[in-house]
Amino acid sequence: MRAQQWKPTRPGATLWLLLFLALPSSPRADSTEPRHGSVADGHLSASFEGGFTATWQGTNAPGVDDEGAASLDLVVTLPQGGGIWTLYLEGSTTPPAEGVSARLPEANADAGTALDGRGKGRLQISEAHYRFTVAEEEFTLGLLDPANFIDLSEVANDETRQFLASPFVNNPTIGFPDYHLAAAWHHAGTENRPALTLEIGSARGLADNGGRYGELARVSGKGIFAAAEGQGRLGEVSWRTGFWIKEAELVTVGGTGAAGNAFGAYATFDGTWSKMRWNLRGGWADARTSAAATFLAAAVERPWAGCATGLAVAFTGASSDLRGGADRVQLETYVRFQGPGGVEITPDLQWIRHSGLRRNAPDAWVAGVRFSWSFQNR
Repeated sequence: MRAQQWKPTRPGATLWLLLFLALPSSPRADSTEPRHGSVADGHLSASFEGGFTATWQGTNAPGVDDEGAASLDLVVTLPQGGGIWTLYLEGSTTPPAEGVSARLPEANADAGTALDGRGKGRLQISEAHYRFTVAEEEFTLGLLDPANFIDLSEVANDETRQFLASPFVNNPTIGFPDYHLAAAWHHAGTENRPALTLEIGSARGLADNGGRYGELARVSGKGIFAAAEGQGRLGEVSWRTGFWIKEAELVTVGGTGAAGNAFGAYATFDGTWSKMRWNLRGGWADARTSAAATFLAAAVERPWAGCATGLAVAFTGASSDLRGGADRVQLETYVRFQGPGGVEITPDLQWIRHSGLRRNAPDAWVAGVRFSWSFQNR
């Protein structure tokens, strides 16, 4: 259900499109890159693909309205100049002020992901980057989503197909900027040597700059976000662990007005047991600059009869400096039904204690259903 007609982005869209077409064509092999939502990039030839997601959620939380939301993901990839250009267009409807995603923000990671400076839904360019390889080292430059490079999971990372709640998409103790100007480097691992990923860019992303591309490009004085992550395997278990720092004009959680740099460390593990896939996540952040100071989550998914079920629980520890703060506990379960033509329907149930890490937030049940449709043309 669409609450608002999407609005096109400003002249920044034209600039990125011209850059996208700038280099002469020369296809080459490229490694895959996990992505936000139901779309993927990194193909060997030009491709166009995407997905549409619609959600409805209702809750027993007092003063919170039921909400319908929709999002759109479109990705174009084009091999050129020895590498691959990727252009990612994203749209979302406007979140109602008293709706589930505004009042219980951790309940829907797919709602309101593309907003202008007034909080209105729109169609925007979320990523525009160029990926290439030099001496087997992979580099990516441009407008990036840092969550595409670190803290990834095959079980709990995709709000359009897996868990809808944000703690089961990415670790809340990591201070991810929204889509930001950045560079990433990936060194492939071997059987005996872990892989390594580095990502560095502006500490203030598109949303932090009011959705304005002109402000996004003015990176001077806004600090940096940097992350380093190692990846490898231990038998049947894949692991990722890393640390991050966010240098910016950050006010401490205690509200003293002092500025400080946020930083933290994290780890995630994926594995299989019988017919189940599982994920474990943990994280820590400096409690002086991060409201979410500790995090621990577990998630499982099991296929059955052409469908899949998921179950997850998360604990987020509030900073001791957070006034009126309290630790959050969240549970989610879903059943994903596969339909024809790339259609999936997923009923979903969540329970949240201390939403927003607020002590006075009542316990809330959130029931919903998600409709998703993916398509591709390669």
